[in-house]
Amino acid sequence: MPLRVPEIDRRTYQEILDEVVARIRVHNPEWTNHNESDPGITILQLFAFMTENLLYRSRLIPERNRLKFLSLLGVPMRPAAAAQGMVAFENLRGPLRSVTLDRDLEVLAGKIPFRTANSLAALPVEGRLYVKAPLPPDRERQVREQYDRLFESFKTPGNTLVLYETRQVAFTRTLDLNADTVDGTLWLALLTRDVRLIDATRAAIAGQPLTVGVIPEGDAAGRVLPPGGPRVRSEGATLSFQTPDVGPLPQDPAQRVARYRPLPARSSADVLAEPGLVELRLPGDLPLWDDLEPGELGVGDFPPAVEGEDGDRVVTWIKIRPVRPSSGANAPQATARLAWLGVNAATVRQRATVTREIVARGTGEPDQVYRLAATPVLAETLTLTVDGTPWTQVDDLLAAGPESRIGEAERAPVGYGGAGRIVVRAYTLDRESGTITFGDGLHGARPPAGGLIEAGYDHGGGRTGLVAPGAITRGPALPAGVRVVNPVGTWGGDDPASVREGERAIPGFLRHRDRAVTARDFADIAGETPGVDMGRVEVLPLFLPELPDVATPGVVTVMVIPRYDQAHPDTPEPDGFFLDLVCDHLEPRRTLTTEVRVRGPEYVPVSVSVGFDVMPGRDVAGVRDAVTDRIRHFLSALEGGPAGAGWPLSTNVERLELWAQANRVDGVGKVNDVLLFGPDGPVRDRVELSGLCLPRLAAVAAGPGDPPPAGGEPPAAGPTPLPVPVEPGEC
Repeated sequence: MPLRVPEIDRRTYQEILDEVVARIRVHNPEWTNHNESDPGITILQLFAFMTENLLYRSRLIPERNRLKFLSLLGVPMRPAAAAQGMVAFENLRGPLRSVTLDRDLEVLAGKIPFRTANSLAALPVEGRLYVKAPLPPDRERQVREQYDRLFESFKTPGNTLVLYETRQVAFTRTLDLNADTVDGTLWLALLTRDVRLIDATRAAIAGQPLTVGVIPEGDAAGRVLPPGGPRVRSEGATLSFQTPDVGPLPQDPAQRVARYRPLPARSSADVLAEPGLVELRLPGDLPLWDDLEPGELGVGDFPPAVEGEDGDRVVTWIKIRPVRPSSGANAPQATARLAWLGVNAATVRQRATVTREIVARGTGEPDQVYRLAATPVLAETLTLTVDGTPWTQVDDLLAAGPESRIGEAERAPVGYGGAGRIVVRAYTLDRESGTITFGDGLHGARPPAGGLIEAGYDHGGGRTGLVAPGAITRGPALPAGVRVVNPVGTWGGDDPASVREGERAIPGFLRHRDRAVTARDFADIAGETPGVDMGRVEVLPLFLPELPDVATPGVVTVMVIPRYDQAHPDTPEPDGFFLDLVCDHLEPRRTLTTEVRVRGPEYVPVSVSVGFDVMPGRDVAGVRDAVTDRIRHFLSALEGGPAGAGWPLSTNVERLELWAQANRVDGVGKVNDVLLFGPDGPVRDRVELSGLCLPRLAAVAAGPGDPPPAGGEPPAAGPTPLPVPVEPGEC
């Protein structure tokens, strides 16, 4: 049953004063002067003031009781999640040398602290990215004949000239290495500060490690939690990094081709599946081709042609391609979509460090409780000592050994849950409130009377850590000449659950006990995933997306929709990071015999056109906008449908239902007709939806009289062989 807050007297100061003044006539009719100048009235004002303060304190009692109920029930409150991100360092001032930046370096976005999770050598070069971008069709038609004649000698029976223009990558949108390039390659140019320092720069970075940060656009395909064990990430593509293998080019034109050697690379993650770093070891020599003919620049597999001073500042090129991990550097092209890639990168997490905090002095009593000064605490970073002796953090003090076995614990390795290991000096931590609880002597030791309790830890978390690109710009300990910036916004930060949210979670938690068994359990637990803003969860038991018409035992499909999606505000879609967070939250809570599919919805495009008559005296434009808004809201994945909770699954879009919605709009006198278009275009009475399908309103039009036309959109395609640079047009 829900926890109900008892209503304690809510009278205000003025209400209390008015009541006691009104009682004067009953209890003391001789008292006739009720003005504020009367000393008796002053005493009553003091009484009203003190009573209001007392009532305020009394009203806090239910709140304390509610918190105590949550504590006694053991319902876990969702803690704050710390935001993560990636920063890039720039070492383009000061001495021409590599600068070592240690791990745990503090950088700031305003007053919000972040700390780096890796050390790196910031090389004194600028990293610029280029692609060989396909020409627009009209531009290609203009120059095709000219370049076919110009590069006639490069043609062979097995290739075709593909014209391109060199384009610098700014990452204002996602880069698709298949669609946005003619060769499926990203070209990284390492540039010196000054063309006069190119030889000195080459010597300064030769043999040095180069840290490359990669942020992919998460794969939005569904995730699978297989029965019997944790999710195994599918073997997707990875990135290969190559540098020019320069030698004298043969005189035979057919043999004058670019050759590359792979760079030794060590990766912190599958960087095409999740953000991560790749550490490259640059070779000891970094030459470039010096015997290229002018017409060979940028042709074939040579780096793209870069004109002007930027081309003269290139120290070396790094060729980046996605390949299958089992195939090696020269394998066929795989796919990759990148949100950002850059050099001198480091991952960061929102946190501040407390090096040494004196928590308290022990009392020797059982069940001692103390609170840390800064919250929320990142539990894995907490180190706690009593009189200089480290104590161990555990999940449950009932599993800790009695105080009488401290001697044995000192002789055995300290640990938790291992065979033969005794944990006596133990404590528990509530990371949200920063509360540390010690044992009672029978279950865990008690800090002795006068024992000095000290702690060191990191703290941070919440939505304040979600900062925009370019917000992280400074660091107190950055070396002179080194600058920092975050090229993309941070992600993953989330506020802790409020007491009200904790109360609402009590019935669900008591039902499922943090284990996903029933469909409702899956919906509740997926909806509580930290670090995501969940808009809607639907659970389909016995449903396999590949076989929608067959009941499949042992399979549960969880459809999730984020509350906000910048790319698709009207039809939100979960990206790969969103799906991964939901999977990671469900994995330890589902039964091992269940196969769980975590998917986004499958949107089916529909278009609607409404013709109507306007009531006399009403503004046509206002009524038209109200009709289109009503249709858009009715078909919404989050707020649409008859119940206003999102368009229901397996519910067809009916033309007559849309007619009824338009007819309810204030100002519409009569609906003349409604036209409904499905994905293939023709007018129909209904668009059938099944499985995970939801409607996506591709176009909506409304107007007086007959229904106006509603639009649609067509696709495109293209080739690849021998890339040939095209000089940019001049005005």
